[in-house]
Amino acid sequence: MAYREEKTIWDQVNSRGSKLWIQMNDSSKARKHREQFIQTHGGFFKQDGRYWVWVNPVKEHNGYWLKRVDTGEKTFFENMNEFAISQGMTSVKICELLNGKRKTYKGWTAVEVREVKETTGAHEKQQEPKKKKIIPVKTVVFQDKVTNEVFTVTNLRQFSLNNGFDYNNIKSLANGRLKSVKNLKLFNPLEKYKDSPEPK
Repeated sequence: MAYREEKTIWDQVNSRGSKLWIQMNDSSKARKHREQFIQTHGGFFKQDGRYWVWVNPVKEHNGYWLKRVDTGEKTFFENMNEFAISQGMTSVKICELLNGKRKTYKGWTAVEVREVKETTGAHEKQQEPKKKKIIPVKTVVFQDKVTNEVFTVTNLRQFSLNNGFDYNNIKSLANGRLKSVKNLKLFNPLEKYKDSPEPK
């Protein structure tokens, strides 16, 4: 049976073109929307080029903050080893900054002091919640051609079994490959307007 993963709030707000993404990026009130979003969901937004990406509270907890001594500019990173290499530093020295054993290192200092292993390992990490797997349900609306009764079907196989229809025929009807099966057809809410006279 096919499953799909339920979209998380992280997926929704960071998917370019989604309603939430537009509110956080392309709206005239984007800054206000980001502030309200953080108040509700925590975490923070970091700028990535022209746009803003939400870092959720778990990623923020598992990541690290340093700031420049000269400008006070804060930088967040999730992979200590990659950040160390990019800045010409070592993970061990960064750990010493973060756990307070070293005040500055190559122009960087800690934003906050917290317990970090003295090796390249990180502090105790939180686990991201697992995405829920859900079964996609296709809803089909049929209409009885005789009585005009309209009804919704979510399980075509069970519907066919309960009402004496051939499942393959009902499936073809639902997919538009057949116009009708016995007294059933696909419901078209606009059909009643098809022969209506045009307004003058």
